[in-house]
Amino acid sequence: MPVTVEVSSGVAVIRVDQPPITALARVRALLSALADVEALVLHGCERATATADLKGVVRVAPAERRAHLRELHALRDELAALPVPVVAAIGGCAFGDLAELAMACDHRVLAEGGELISVTGGQVLMGRRVTAAEALRTGLVDQVVAPAAVVSAAVELANQCRSAPAGGKSCRTAVR
Repeated sequence: MPVTVEVSSGVAVIRVDQPPITALARVRALLSALADVEALVLHGCERATATADLKGVVRVAPAERRAHLRELHALRDELAALPVPVVAAIGGCAFGDLAELAMACDHRVLAEGGELISVTGGQVLMGRRVTAAEALRTGLVDQVVAPAAVVSAAVELANQCRSAPAGGKSCRTAVR
């Protein structure tokens, strides 16, 4: 299944294993079904984060692109408004939509060697790569860990945040 959810000890892990353009509605539906969780981890799996079909995005009809952007912005706003800590687990390269969703989360864990790539522009698309080291140094991510440890580190961070005083939305953790 392209989007899955696992709940353990009050922490939900949503795994997105497909390009976000086709997963946004499914993730939004899952959020409404997870009312009882105490923290959320959003994991863009390697296949979803590493593949970005710019030609496919450009070839989409303007009406479809606008509908996709509405869905993306709705999901981004829902993630930011959740009353529980939300941690992005970035296992590789978060590009475009996934980078935007990761930035809507309260905290981010990025794999060593991973990158955040923001895309801006109208007629001409511009991209900027932010390496894991730069993302950590500038505070874009809370932790940089080995690729195999991304989800477990994000779950650990989510557990620390939900246990923190003041509701856990913005806890501080030691950087590894």
